[in-house]
Amino acid sequence: MNRSFKVAAMCLALAVAGIGGASAQDAASAPPARGAAAIAHVQARVVGIDPVTNSVSLQGPAGRVVDVAVDPQIGNVGKLKLGDVVNIEYRSALLVSATKVKSNGIRERIDTQATIPASGGVMAQARVVEVIGTIERVDAKKRRVTLRGPSRTVTLDVAPDVQLAGLKAGDMVHARFESATAVQVMRDGQGIQ
Repeated sequence: MNRSFKVAAMCLALAVAGIGGASAQDAASAPPARGAAAIAHVQARVVGIDPVTNSVSLQGPAGRVVDVAVDPQIGNVGKLKLGDVVNIEYRSALLVSATKVKSNGIRERIDTQATIPASGGVMAQARVVEVIGTIERVDAKKRRVTLRGPSRTVTLDVAPDVQLAGLKAGDMVHARFESATAVQVMRDGQGIQ
């Protein structure tokens, strides 16, 4: 069960990594630590706002839409409007576990909050998502997994300690991933405090 949670977190990470494209790769300055995803920088358009969870849906230059949780200390998404263009730095979603499960054709999703260690001994909040979904693609070279869940398909970066051997397209998995989390959000050169 613990292994499945790791794979799910990685799936979300890969999905978020796709929004930035080459920009996300350029922004990654160091290899991610265990359980941590690279920080990406992208200019994106706001296509959805959820003030209850303080998260936004962003559409990147390639047209992909990614949900990003924003720590209330970083910014207040209630000050954004649909259509706003923002410059955002975010920690990509990261698949932290994936475990094969018996296929019954039913997909589900559970969101929870978790405190995770960040750099410098600081603790950060992350939204942890557990899904039962179907693997559509495994890219072992890039360490990415594309996972079809109950409401959409996401491509996630895979944590270094998650084993991809034995996972293949068509497998039903119980996956756990940390959703994308904003590090900085700017609109017109100003923070959204």
